[in-house]
Amino acid sequence: MFFNPGVVYMLASVALSAVAVVVHFHVSHLSLPLPSAMTIATVLLPIGAFLNAYVYPNLLLRASRAPPRCSRLAPQRLAPLVLQGLQALLTAVLATALLLRGVVPSPFVVDVLLDDRWRALFQDRDALRIELLQDSFNCCGFRAVDDRAFPFTGQSCVDEYHRHISCRDPWASAMQATSALDFAVVLAVGLMQLLGLLLMRERTGWWTALRTQNWKQADDGCQPLLPDPHDADDADTERQRPAYGALLQANRPDTPTAEASRRAVTH
Repeated sequence: MFFNPGVVYMLASVALSAVAVVVHFHVSHLSLPLPSAMTIATVLLPIGAFLNAYVYPNLLLRASRAPPRCSRLAPQRLAPLVLQGLQALLTAVLATALLLRGVVPSPFVVDVLLDDRWRALFQDRDALRIELLQDSFNCCGFRAVDDRAFPFTGQSCVDEYHRHISCRDPWASAMQATSALDFAVVLAVGLMQLLGLLLMRERTGWWTALRTQNWKQADDGCQPLLPDPHDADDADTERQRPAYGALLQANRPDTPTAEASRRAVTH
């Protein structure tokens, strides 16, 4: 079966982007204290990585065909390096931010982030979001069941919904889980970039597998633009050998004819 790395890369990028989209809406739904810019960047990263891998072989080919007098700092030569460097930089920044903010943060950082977020919702009297949080985790309040809980007036949350746990711990677990998913997406994109660079090291035009299934046969049938001088010398030598042999054969006396002449003279 023909293995097409371009199609595999494309499907993996789409799958990773879909996971990041789900995480983005989950963060918004649960009002998690993760910046929207971070989750949106995670959604766009697999798509950008796919486009980068798609155009990279063409840019690399143009850079290799640049005139020798062209400077190493020319845009034509720098374009492949700059694109890969920007992707690697964005991947490293997102991975570090997700790792420190949600995956393995200090308890103090988590507590501050969650408390600030809940306080902002309570000060804005955002009943819809607080009620959604409490319903999602079947809890009441932040640190305690009566800590800034919904409903704000009238009957308490415990009396109305008969819940006896606070929302802080399950909310923190949700934040850690969503951050871990986004971190896994970013890490997968980074590994795919390394794998793509290794494949392109072995064969610059590997991405043409996405466009045609005869790329290997085309490579096998290609001829060098300039002949090897050693091969030319060998060919000349081979052509000279039969000529030299023919010369010897022409200069060699014909044995049957010479023998007949001697017999005629004798008789």
